Amino acid sequence: MKKLFNPSPDLFEESPEDFIRNLSEPVMIFKEGANKTRTRGIVTLLHGNEPSGLRAVHKWLKSGIQPLCNIVCFIPSIPAAIIDPIFKYRVFPGQRDMNRCFLPPYNDEPGKRAEEILQIFSEYQPECIIDVHNTSGHSPDFGVVTFEDSAHEALVSLFTDRMIVTDLRLGALMETSSSKCPVVTIECGGAEDPSADEVANIGLDKYLHQDNVLQLEHGHHLDLYRHPVRLELAPDCVVAYSDSYILGTDLTVLSDVDKFNFGEVERGELIGWLGSKKGIAGVSVKDSQGCDVFDKYFEVKGHQLLTAQALKLFMITTRPDIAIGDCLLYATAESEHDILDT
Repeated sequence: MKKLFNPSPDLFEESPEDFIRNLSEPVMIFKEGANKTRTRGIVTLLHGNEPSGLRAVHKWLKSGIQPLCNIVCFIPSIPAAIIDPIFKYRVFPGQRDMNRCFLPPYNDEPGKRAEEILQIFSEYQPECIIDVHNTSGHSPDFGVVTFEDSAHEALVSLFTDRMIVTDLRLGALMETSSSKCPVVTIECGGAEDPSADEVANIGLDKYLHQDNVLQLEHGHHLDLYRHPVRLELAPDCVVAYSDSYILGTDLTVLSDVDKFNFGEVERGELIGWLGSKKGIAGVSVKDSQGCDVFDKYFEVKGHQLLTAQALKLFMITTRPDIAIGDCLLYATAESEHDILDT
C-alpha cells in the first residue's frame, strides 16, 4: 500500500478521477492536525463504484486546509475503481468484497489489505473512524452502526438524520467498532445522485474541523431502524429488471424498485416476479442468527414477490451483479422504527 505523509496539495491532480488513476494502487494518507495529540480515521472507496467519499477527500486535500486532529485516511479499492469505465466495478474482478474482509482469515489480497488497514489504525489509535460509501441505486443518505450509543449517533448525525442499527455480521469495517474507537458506515446516497457528493462534502467538513464529534448536539433528530435483514439471491439466479416478468429469469425485479428506498412500504407491495424453475428457492432472508425468516418479511402469491408487512427497505440495488453477488435489498420492520430527539 502506498503511504503519503503530509502531502502538498500540488501533488494531487485537479480531478478525483485523475487523482486515483495516477495513484493506481491502494493508498494511506496521513495529514497532521492542529492538535497533534488526537487522531481520527477515514476510509472511503472500499467499493470501487462508490465515489462520493473519494470526491470529498480529494476536495479537502486540494484545499490544503489543516484538520483539527491528525487524519489517517485510506482509499483501498483504487484498482477496481480505475478499470474502464471508471467507478463501475464494486470489486476487482475475481476478488472478494473489501468490506467483507475485516474478520480473519486474512488469506487473500483483499484480506491482507484489510488486515494492514486494521494494523495501521491500531498503531495510530484514532478516537473514531468513518467509512464513507454510496448505495448502488437511488437512495437518501443514512448511516449504519453496530453499536447503539450516543457516540455512534453523533458521528452519523454529522452526515444524516437516518441510522440503521444492525446485528448482522458480514466482515464489514464497522464491525470492528468499540467504545474506545467508534466506527460508523455513512451511505451518502446513490452513486449517481449529485446530492450524495454534497452530503459527503458537508459531513466530512464537520468531521475534520469540529472539536467534539462524539457528542450528539442538542436539538438533533434521528430516525432509528433496528435489526435489518437481507434479501439474498441464489448465486446461479438469472435476474433482470423490468415492469413485467421476463421469460427465463428466476427473478424479475421492478425496474424502478429503488423508489422504495426509505419510503413507506405497506404490506402487499410488489417487488417483482419469481420464475417457475427455482421459485421461492431462488431467494432467502436470514436474520443475524442465520435463521430463515423469509415468511416474516415477504410472501409469494402466484409468481409475485410481495412484502408481508409494513417495511422500511434500503440499499436496494438496480444492478444484477450486485443483487447476486451481495444482496438485492435490506429490510427492517416498521415496528422497529424509533425516533430520537435530543
